[in-house]
Amino acid sequence: MNALLAVARYEFRMQARKRSLWIAATLLGGALIVLQGDRGPRSLPMGTPAREVMGTWALLFAILMPLAYGMLLADRLVRDRKLRVEPLLESLPHAPATRLAGKYLGGVAACALPGLAALLLAAITELPTRHDPALIGWALVAFLVVTLPGIAMVAGFALVCPVIVSVPLFRVLFVGYWFWGNLLTPEFLPSLTGTLLTPIGDYGATWLLANDHTALFAGTPGFLPFLRPDPSAATAALSAVVVVLCGLIPLAAAALVAHRNARQTWPSKA
Repeated sequence: MNALLAVARYEFRMQARKRSLWIAATLLGGALIVLQGDRGPRSLPMGTPAREVMGTWALLFAILMPLAYGMLLADRLVRDRKLRVEPLLESLPHAPATRLAGKYLGGVAACALPGLAALLLAAITELPTRHDPALIGWALVAFLVVTLPGIAMVAGFALVCPVIVSVPLFRVLFVGYWFWGNLLTPEFLPSLTGTLLTPIGDYGATWLLANDHTALFAGTPGFLPFLRPDPSAATAALSAVVVVLCGLIPLAAAALVAHRNARQTWPSKA
């Protein structure tokens, strides 16, 4: 446990200090604020409940900001090989799975900072006009049910997949997947948009918006209907759990492979 926390703490401090993380998140978040249109949070009438206001903000930021997190984490494990520090790390007493889990937790925590900061800043800017202190509390709730699960899923794939397909190819595929699997409605092309598997967090946002079907993709009819239940508090929680578990799948596979490799090479090292 101490080794896990040490790796996670180091990874968090390293990633959180990167200017590229904050610059990319600021640019994407700022573009969304400027281009939000008449369905964005700025267009919500006065008197709109705080949970709906912050749910709309959370969904708005979730449209593009996770792209920054995926791009940033894509070269994390590959960089260890390029810098030739991987053999040194493998010689440490803790297991490869511990090292991988620490990198994942630290990366998720670091990428969560811009997401949380964006929601809190949005709540603070809404306070002078809406005069509702509950905006701060609902910003934290929206972060937990909309923002954080998506970051957890993106981080899992962004850490592991580039080792297999290369960093540039992963980034291209990731951008294509993001728009296909989160923003493309099934009426144009079969996609995962509107399912429990979408890391954009539309099921959680739909719960915050009191099941306002006009604002979100959650439950949109399409293929794989069993993954498109009607939005509710239960399905919002289920979607968050499923999205996080999806992000853990590549980590579990990578940890298993690393464990097998370590067992095979141990006799020769001995």
